[in-house]
Amino acid sequence: AAAGEVTSFQLLLRGQSSQSLQFTLDGSLRMELWQAAYVPAEGRSIPDPLLPLPKQVLLRDDQDTCVIADVFVPFDAKPGVRKGQVRISDGRSLPIELTVLPFALPKEATFLCEMNGYGLPDHVDDYYQLQQVAYDHRVHSNILHYSHNTAAPGSRKSNLDMRLKSGKRMDNKRYDNVAAGATSGYWDDFAAAFGPCLDGSLFADGHRGPVPVPGFYLTFHESWPLNCRAYFDGNPDAYEAFSKHPEYSQTFVNLLQDFNRVAQKNGWDKTRFQVYLNNKGSMNDAAKAPWILDEPSGFWDYRALQYYGELTDRGRMGGTTKIDYRIDISRPEYCRGQLDGRSDLWVVATSAFQSYRQLVMDRMIRDGITVWVYGTSNHVHESNRNLQAWALDARRFGASGMVPWQTVNKDGSALKQADQLGLFIFDQDDNGRTIVRHSLRLKAWRDAQQLVEYLNLLQKKMSWTDEDLRVFVGQYVRLDAAVKKTNDDDAGTTSYEQVSPSELDALRAAVASLLSR
Repeated sequence: AAAGEVTSFQLLLRGQSSQSLQFTLDGSLRMELWQAAYVPAEGRSIPDPLLPLPKQVLLRDDQDTCVIADVFVPFDAKPGVRKGQVRISDGRSLPIELTVLPFALPKEATFLCEMNGYGLPDHVDDYYQLQQVAYDHRVHSNILHYSHNTAAPGSRKSNLDMRLKSGKRMDNKRYDNVAAGATSGYWDDFAAAFGPCLDGSLFADGHRGPVPVPGFYLTFHESWPLNCRAYFDGNPDAYEAFSKHPEYSQTFVNLLQDFNRVAQKNGWDKTRFQVYLNNKGSMNDAAKAPWILDEPSGFWDYRALQYYGELTDRGRMGGTTKIDYRIDISRPEYCRGQLDGRSDLWVVATSAFQSYRQLVMDRMIRDGITVWVYGTSNHVHESNRNLQAWALDARRFGASGMVPWQTVNKDGSALKQADQLGLFIFDQDDNGRTIVRHSLRLKAWRDAQQLVEYLNLLQKKMSWTDEDLRVFVGQYVRLDAAVKKTNDDDAGTTSYEQVSPSELDALRAAVASLLSR
């Protein structure tokens, strides 16, 4: 393992009674221990949700008890071998050997794995738990906090009402109460809730130190700060639809400029904030946006995205805060010249990245867009190698991030039933307090992220082009993808059935060898 890496190993134990386990490793490295619970999946029982390892573990002779150990290698660890042991109270033992390599991972991720979710939890402490679990896995959680039904006059424009540390709730009404032509907004509760994640102080005692979350949704969309239907005149062309009410666009720009000032004042200079229009609307539904802005499918949709992109440009102009204009795209072939010349953040569906890869790569070269790939994590019953292969496939063609579209199981059902989407699992302790559990697959996401970090370090060291990196990866791993979709709107699950553990191990060993020279 590299310095700064978090490496894991798995124990499968059998026996006939309760036993205690003792783990030791030279150097007093931080270790976290988990027991995987079995859940039914496709007619089998699969270990997936993780619980803290109890003092006494019940062993059975007819089923493996699955124990997971995370080892956090310090960033200043010196190269060499660390030895240790696992002792079972029935007298059995196993040796542990960890080789620390002569290079270190960066504390800040260079390949972003954004764990998407919808709807903030009730209490800010629950949100902090979610972020801390993500942080320990070199990923970040990004929760969208508005709905599809924000467009009509008087509709609730956002859902920012978590209970704060002080005990009071965020004042969502005051936050949304923006008058046409306003030049400033109410950001106090926003700063109180999210400031610790945006300045990194929430993670000050963590493995990587106070590294802020690298991505964060802002509330700005077609109906924040102002409900769009109150100003929309029915024209499908967004450039004309609000021409009688210039205050609509000007208020959007004013509030974004104001946020820019607030972010600079608070030192939120590491996070890349996202202006993202998530809503799927219809010209004929007055309760929703006039256009399909998430996964756009037509000319007027793409033209509206260009219009809001230009408003974003005006709002972020002259500021130092990192504000990305994000577009989630599943049909890039329908763009038809809209968005030309814009260096936006494109989050591209995994199916589109497979089928229209050259189109997307041409945009990367011509316009300098940043590309992430979105889809769905593998099913519980499928190999977690799919995640590493998916990350390698995205990275070798120039993507710099990945987004599983939903990752939060809010009702705790993933502790009993397999949930493909449930990487984070909300549970309660005996006192009714929320505990954020996680899936074994989240560790596969961390493995995937760290493998790409190895490749990024190697590319920099060798001064390779992306084509050089692509050829190198192809020498070790067969990345023939198949995307499974349940319907046209499904984000898709990418599988790589030909990828073997030995191929991934050989790639990792080759990269480590070159970095160690």
